[in-house]
Amino acid sequence: MHSKALRVPLRDGRTCSIRRATHADAAALYVLERAIVQARQGVVKHEDELPPDAAAYATDRERAGLHKTDGTAFPLLVESEDGALLGEASVLRLGYRMLRHVGVLGIGVHPAAQGLGVGRLLMQHLLEWVRSHRDTDGQRVLRVELCVRADNPRAIALYRAMGFQHEGARRAFLRADDGALVDDLLMGLLVT
Repeated sequence: MHSKALRVPLRDGRTCSIRRATHADAAALYVLERAIVQARQGVVKHEDELPPDAAAYATDRERAGLHKTDGTAFPLLVESEDGALLGEASVLRLGYRMLRHVGVLGIGVHPAAQGLGVGRLLMQHLLEWVRSHRDTDGQRVLRVELCVRADNPRAIALYRAMGFQHEGARRAFLRADDGALVDDLLMGLLVT
């Protein structure tokens, strides 16, 4: 997928755009992440653990390498017709040469947009990029992995539908808001 926006339908009949995220999207991505964290479903952080403002959030994304255009990262977002962000996802490749074939996937969908197919659109387009991208030296992503809370069955079902397999668990890895200990699942996809 290139930087041009692609118009795609949602399950409710509305049309949205999917495109590569840029540094200019940081403020809107910060608003999206705050909404996701405030909903308290499937996340591992609290609102007070977010950067204090959009500028700090942009700096964190930059530091993580999410705006590189050298094949290290591929960040996507989905926008509604009125320009509101419905979701975002990225594949960030590991930096060491022996691990450069591995991409770590992260995804978030606005609570008001869940169930509309936004997550599936993001996953499909990210994996399309993974399968088609080649570095200038011919290298490419051969493995994509992600972590998901064991108490997030919708996300787990989506990942399985996209071909990801359960590879392990970090037992009692996080403490939910109600105090319950929740496993963190590792899922992986080998790209052929």
